[in-house]
Amino acid sequence: MVYSLVEEILMREDMTPHSFPYLEILNNLDIGIALFDAEGNYLFVNTELVNWRNIPMLEFLKMNVHDFLNILDVCVFDLVKKKNHRVSRLQYYKNKDHVDSKRRLRVVTGTPIFDENGKIKYVIMALQDVESFENLYQALLRQNQIVSFGSGKELVEGADIVAKSSSFRALLEVADNVASLDSTVLLYGESGSGKEILANYIHQRSDRREKPMITVNCAAFSENLIESELFGYEKGSFTGANKEGKMGLVEAADGGTLFLDEINSLPLSIQGKILRTLEEKSIQRVGSTKTKKVDFRLIAATNRNLTEMVHDGTFREDLYYRLQVIPLTIPPVRERQEDIVPLCLHFLHHFCIKYNLQKNLSEQVLETLKNYDWPGNVREIRNFAERIVVMTPKAVKEINCIPPEILESHAGTLEREALPDTPTQISVRRSYTNQSLTKDEVMHALEVCRGHREQTAQYLGISKRKLQYMIKEYHLSERCQYCEKER
Repeated sequence: MVYSLVEEILMREDMTPHSFPYLEILNNLDIGIALFDAEGNYLFVNTELVNWRNIPMLEFLKMNVHDFLNILDVCVFDLVKKKNHRVSRLQYYKNKDHVDSKRRLRVVTGTPIFDENGKIKYVIMALQDVESFENLYQALLRQNQIVSFGSGKELVEGADIVAKSSSFRALLEVADNVASLDSTVLLYGESGSGKEILANYIHQRSDRREKPMITVNCAAFSENLIESELFGYEKGSFTGANKEGKMGLVEAADGGTLFLDEINSLPLSIQGKILRTLEEKSIQRVGSTKTKKVDFRLIAATNRNLTEMVHDGTFREDLYYRLQVIPLTIPPVRERQEDIVPLCLHFLHHFCIKYNLQKNLSEQVLETLKNYDWPGNVREIRNFAERIVVMTPKAVKEINCIPPEILESHAGTLEREALPDTPTQISVRRSYTNQSLTKDEVMHALEVCRGHREQTAQYLGISKRKLQYMIKEYHLSERCQYCEKER
């Protein structure tokens, strides 16, 4: 719509609101709009762009895009002229022409308009400030009572925190309050519940965020190796050791945060050394007689009940009390049902972007997912989202059913009967008359649904009759073990 409105401007010599009623629309958009001639001279700017620069409209119309090169890192106009087609780029800019002004980031899309000879006559530019858009996005999330925290540079890709339930929002509020402190935090939570993500959330909001957070999975090392990995060693300490010696992970966390995941897996002998390190804030490398001071904030996590382990004699009582300063318990997904759908949609969106696909989940599928208990917690939701995105044929936009066994502990609980057609599904199905499914896509769907024709047709978004026709056309009964007979 923006481009058609700007093209309307080109037809007018007098750009007053009276003679050009659509001008008011452009001036009320919250993105910057600019129109250039083939030489980069300004022909029009809307009110948003005038406000960004604090330059009157008439002054803008005396200027050229190259007058601002000193405050831009890339000139999108020049890229459009060079490539002769639409170009979108991230562009750093400054609001004011001043050396000390803060650089901001915006998305800029330049679109050429060609004359009758195919040469560029005008260029329309749309500019969206990233920070303003992010603020609007977060405000809308809060308005819908959903809290979304972007992953910091240390987080795993796509592992953001999404919280709509009151219990998880309350937990995040406590985490916010303790983040600025240096007190030890002990995180309780089932496997896959997001203990490392919450630890990183605390670290990113602490005064140590400029330093690294060193993560140690205590269950990943054997008893023989964990001491040298945690505390390092001097050269020649043991056979096979690095000739130069090695810094330990505790020492690497100096100035930052040390996250000991699955601390319940530490051998008793190492628990004593961790306790001494916490009390003295110093480490002693293997093979060394010297100690070295280290300054770190400890966050530990466990999926076991440490009180019971203390009672059983498998965890030191003195270390337990040293860790139990600020205990936080992450509720499992089954206890915060309100978070299930936002999490599913969040990861679905993440993997659609990652694999350059367009998918959405039907209301009935979302209801099924909401009622599932998710024993693998957030990790299982993430894995489910990736599998459903990559396993569904590209042509299918709306996922109306979940293939059998796609959820690891879901056997017998999913409704796998044929679902009634929705308007979206009918629309998708009609599109196949012009865009047929490939042989590989049909065979893959048959294997996923183990040859069940009704489920396969629904999975593909086509009729059973069309599926039967495609099986015959592609001779799949000779290639697919599930096509030999109807199930």
